[in-house]
Amino acid sequence: MANTMTDVRGRTRGADGRADREHRRAPHRSAKRILPLVTSLYITQYLGVGFIYVGLTAMLRQRGVALESLAAMSLAGITWALKPLWAPLIDRFGRTRHGHYRTWLLVLQPLLALTGLGLVALPAPERNLGLLGVLIATYTFVSATQDIAADGLTARAVTDRTRPLANGIANAAQWLGNVFGGGIIVLVYDAFGWVAAMITLTTLSLLPLPMVLAHREKVSDAPVPGLAGAYSALMRVFAQPDGRVWGLLVMPLFLAGTTSAYGLLSPALADAGWGLDRLGWVLGMFLAAPAALASLVVGPCVTRFGRRNCLLVAGLVDALATLALLPLALGHAPLVPTIVALSVFVAAMAAASTVVYTVNMSMCRPGSEATDFTMLAAVAMVASYILGAALLYAAGTFGYHVVLVGCSILALSGTIVAVRHAAAADGSRASNENRRRGSAA
Repeated sequence: MANTMTDVRGRTRGADGRADREHRRAPHRSAKRILPLVTSLYITQYLGVGFIYVGLTAMLRQRGVALESLAAMSLAGITWALKPLWAPLIDRFGRTRHGHYRTWLLVLQPLLALTGLGLVALPAPERNLGLLGVLIATYTFVSATQDIAADGLTARAVTDRTRPLANGIANAAQWLGNVFGGGIIVLVYDAFGWVAAMITLTTLSLLPLPMVLAHREKVSDAPVPGLAGAYSALMRVFAQPDGRVWGLLVMPLFLAGTTSAYGLLSPALADAGWGLDRLGWVLGMFLAAPAALASLVVGPCVTRFGRRNCLLVAGLVDALATLALLPLALGHAPLVPTIVALSVFVAAMAAASTVVYTVNMSMCRPGSEATDFTMLAAVAMVASYILGAALLYAAGTFGYHVVLVGCSILALSGTIVAVRHAAAADGSRASNENRRRGSAA
C-alpha cells in the first residue's frame, strides 16, 4: 500500500509538473503562431519601399536624372518619420471584437496594393518627377500606417521570451521585402515593362490578407487612453528611465551612418556601369540571404550576450563594411568582390537594426505599443532621411567616395557612443539590483 501511494503521488506530481510546464509554455507557443503573419506583413510593407528607394532610384539614375533630384525625391519618404502624428489614432480606434490592430490591417493591406497601382499611370516617371513625388508620398503614407498597426499587433502578441525572435524575424522580413522590391520588381520591369512591374508589386502586397483574416488578436488588459491623453503622452516614452538618451541621441547616431550609405548603393552601382538586370539579381536575390540570416541570428543573441556586446560587434562591422564599398564608390565594381562587400555591409546593417528594434520594443508601454514603438523609430528615421538626402546631394558635388568615408566615421562614432551608453545602463541596473537585494536581506 505504501508503495502504491508513493507511486500515485509521484505520478500525480509528475502529471502536475507536466501540466505546469505546459501552462508555462502555452503563451510561448501562442506567441510563435504569429511569426508567419509578422513575416508576411513586414515583407509586403517593404516591397514598395525597396522598389522606390533602390529599384526606382537606379532606373531614374540610368535615365539621366541628377543626384540632386534623386535627393529631393527621397525626402518624399519622410512620411515614415511622421508616423507618430497619427499613431495615437491607430491605438485609440479599431478596438472591436474582430481585433484592434487586425481591423486596421484588413483595411490597410488592400489599400497598400491599390496605392501601388497609381504608379501604373507613369510609364515615363523621369519626365513626371513632380507627380511621381506625390504618388510616392501617398504610397509611403499608407505603408507607414500599415507599419504602425503591424508593430502594435506584434508588440501585443509576443512575450519576453519570443520578443527577440520576433524582432529578428520582423527585421529579416523587412530586408527581404526591401531587396525583393528593389530586385524582383526591377527584373520584372527589365523583362516586361513598367505596367507588369507595378501589377506584380500590387499582387504581392495582398499576400498577407488570408493570414490576417485567420488571426485572432490577443485582447489587452490595459485601458485604452483617450485621444487627448494619447497625444499628451506621445513623448512620455522618452520619460522612461534611459528613454531620452537612448531614443533621442544614441539610437539615431548608431544607425545614421550605415542607413545613409545604403541609399547610395543603387545610384553608385548604376554609375559604375551595372545594368538593371544585374542590379535586380544582386540587390534583389543575393543580398536577401545575408540580411535575413544576420537578423535571425542576432535577435536571440541580444538576450544571450547583452545589447552592449551586440552593439559593439555590429557597429564595428558596420563601419568596416562601409569602407569596403570604396572601390564601388570609385567606379570599380567587379561582380564577385562587389557582392562580397555588399553582403557583409547589409548583414551588419541588418544586425545593428535588429539590436535597436529589440531594445525599442522592450520599452513599449502596455496599451500604447504602436505609438511607443513608432515614436522611438521615428527619431532615427528623421535623422536617416534628412542625412541620407543631404549625403546623396553631397555625392553629386564631392563624389561617392568622400561621402562613404564620412558614413564610416559616423558609424564608428555611433558605435562608441552606443557601447558606452549600454555599459552605463548595465552598471546602473546592476547597482539598483544590488540595492534591492540589500534591502530584502
